[in-house]
Amino acid sequence: MPPTDPDTPTGEKGAEEEKVSEPVQEAPKHALPLGSFLLVDYTISVKETGEVVDTTSEEKAKEAGIYDASRLYEPRLAIIGKGMLLRAIEEELLTMSVGETKQFEISPEKAFGQRDPGKVKVYPIRKFRDVEGPLTVGARVTVDGKEGIIRSIGSGRVQVDFNPYLAGKTLVCNVTLRKIITDDLEKVQHIIHNRLPDVDIQKFNIEFAPPEVTITVPEEAYLLPNLQVAKRLIAKEIQENIQGIERVRIVELYTRQA
Repeated sequence: MPPTDPDTPTGEKGAEEEKVSEPVQEAPKHALPLGSFLLVDYTISVKETGEVVDTTSEEKAKEAGIYDASRLYEPRLAIIGKGMLLRAIEEELLTMSVGETKQFEISPEKAFGQRDPGKVKVYPIRKFRDVEGPLTVGARVTVDGKEGIIRSIGSGRVQVDFNPYLAGKTLVCNVTLRKIITDDLEKVQHIIHNRLPDVDIQKFNIEFAPPEVTITVPEEAYLLPNLQVAKRLIAKEIQENIQGIERVRIVELYTRQA
């Protein structure tokens, strides 16, 4: 969050009065370093409407009508400085303690920016003749490779807004720091789980022997559609975020069926 403005006027001083120097801001009593591995619970809503747009809580997702049965609701991994959460959220986490909960607002400038009127376009309705199902206000459509939201339909024209859905909105974030992960093997486990959440992390065999990590993938993960991309990202994130690791070996072991 922005620091308090030190230039707030407090009244005129006489010419003979000595100028009082501004107090030096002290550093926080404790601050998490960049690269810290955290597990975080959060709920993010729109200030103006109260609409919940994201949460790690299954209960809150159901209450808000945004529950997704294909999603795993649990504390989320955040590596400070890696952009896994909005920077405004990371800034608050830096001085939080394990178990602490904090609620704060995030301005549009620190979230998804202000709305750009130039990103609202009008198209003839025939442009959407290949779209499946009826066109409705609020529906998401893809036009010329860009995704937008239909804002209005009338007189043979369709208005589509290509601004991010949350552009121009002030967000309210309620965040709880659940855990600070310091063990390197546990960091590897959470990196894998973050990329392949559909498979029990205990089924991965991990050999942690710096400067190398060897990960054996369980057979039930072999048919995941995103496995190859996930493997590359897992290797990259381990090398970038865990000191002393130069090589990551990811093994798919196929055994002969009896």
